[in-house]
Amino acid sequence: MALDIARLEQDLARGLAPIYLLLAEEPLQAIEAADVIRAAAREQGFLERTVLDLTAQSDWGPFEAAIRDRSLFAERTVLDVRLATGKPGKTGGDHLKAYAGDPQADLVLLLQLPRPDRDMRRAAWFKALENRAVVIHARPVPPAQLGSWIRARLQKNGLRITDPALALLVARVEGNLLAARQEIEKLALAGVTEIDETVLAEATTDAARFELFALAPTALRGDVRHALRMLEGLLDEGQAEPLILWALARECRLLVQAMERKAAGAPDREAFQGSFGDGQKALRQAMSRLDLSAARGLLGEAARVDRVIKGQENGNARQGLLDLVARMAGRPLTRPEPALNSQRV
Repeated sequence: MALDIARLEQDLARGLAPIYLLLAEEPLQAIEAADVIRAAAREQGFLERTVLDLTAQSDWGPFEAAIRDRSLFAERTVLDVRLATGKPGKTGGDHLKAYAGDPQADLVLLLQLPRPDRDMRRAAWFKALENRAVVIHARPVPPAQLGSWIRARLQKNGLRITDPALALLVARVEGNLLAARQEIEKLALAGVTEIDETVLAEATTDAARFELFALAPTALRGDVRHALRMLEGLLDEGQAEPLILWALARECRLLVQAMERKAAGAPDREAFQGSFGDGQKALRQAMSRLDLSAARGLLGEAARVDRVIKGQENGNARQGLLDLVARMAGRPLTRPEPALNSQRV
């Protein structure tokens, strides 16, 4: 069943479905939808949570164990699976298809995927899940609706904004909802209720934002010293770690997708879909020195940093971001990447 993201909370209040398929095309929409599902599960007695970051190359034994060993625990569990590449491989696909045919009563499966392409939609495992799950597509806010989206968010925080200031804020965030949320949070902390262009200029700045979106391409070009200096500056200025990670992971994901498409024989127009200008040039430079395995390793490292930021794994988030940027720029890491983490929600 497909469900509009705006109706998610209302639907969850009526009870939980056994499977949620979250298509994470837009990061903030996906993050917030996943948070809402997990909160509803917690309220309805699903107090344990198992998090798995998996790929086609992963050992899917922990996935099977999380399902098979349910009878050993009294508490109901959310099985939170992140499939960043959208490609589980044959073994993973078989596991997912089998589970779709026989979901467990004391388990809620939350499967987070990227935007589905044609191959994913045609896969047997995806069709099986799609037929059984509540499907939530976290789409970008259309450009024509971004102003209304921002105004509504401001109103929730008791803030009113003039039309010229709103137009300036829309231009500043360039469709990035995570950046928009951060700007709204800055305004909410500024202690104002009425926002015009002057207030907006005083309360926010776009210098850090430009630095943020230049970080990943700088790293992918192999300029490790400059990239690390940029990251240190962003962190010292108080830029949110989840937002920095989102910007880095987005480019890593584009890199993997481009390499996979090129390996499958796709022309450049299709292979580099979603990247433009200097960003695409940086991807091409990274492809000239990284193989597909190394590129996928960047996504695995980003997933590990995400767990650290969220407190699901021990570690230092700042150091994790520095390590990720260094690795993107060509400095290898040897840290093992754990596949399984269980915790209370």
